[in-house]
Amino acid sequence: MVKRNHISAILELAESEGVFTTAQAGRLGIPRDALHDACASGLLERVARGAYRLMGSGSTEADELVALWKLTSPKLFAHERLAKWDSVCIGGSSAAYLNGMGDLHLSPYRIYSGKRINSRSPFARFSVRHVSRRDVSFERGIPITRPERTVFDLMLDREDPSLVADALRDAASSSGGFNFAKLEEMLVGKFGKVKGEHLLKALLANSGIPEGAIR
Repeated sequence: MVKRNHISAILELAESEGVFTTAQAGRLGIPRDALHDACASGLLERVARGAYRLMGSGSTEADELVALWKLTSPKLFAHERLAKWDSVCIGGSSAAYLNGMGDLHLSPYRIYSGKRINSRSPFARFSVRHVSRRDVSFERGIPITRPERTVFDLMLDREDPSLVADALRDAASSSGGFNFAKLEEMLVGKFGKVKGEHLLKALLANSGIPEGAIR
């Protein structure tokens, strides 16, 4: 009876969270040995150390990244973290890939946080960077920087200018549109008016976007 209850709880957790952590399971009374048994029986598969998903539930290329994000605060459920924003999000090249911007790669995973995060993962690069809740959208089970913030962060990360230009061009041509004023505001806020406007002008030129088209 207890075993059946654990399986039921695991299924409910997996349905609500997708990828979930050992700590989240523990909050629901699911012990580690129940997770081990569920893996042995083929009900679960381990995505990363301390993170699981249902076997055959339709894995995606972002599952490992989802696990890494959740493991930065393993006890909290996704809705709790979004309600009390901790600024940990996916940005830079990883966000560009997920947003369909340019020819950047998903991995190594770029994760930003308002405070230093220590991780042993060889697949992730953590940076201290404050990102506002309004500058992310919640997709694929994780917060991902919006296109304007993504372009800004690509510049801060010193990505190849041609790759940043391609990313901007794709974002600008998307059906959702692109807020150039927002990008300019961020650049001016970071670098000052003269340098910020110069950087935007150079980026537009590299992207083949006329300055008049953004006003």
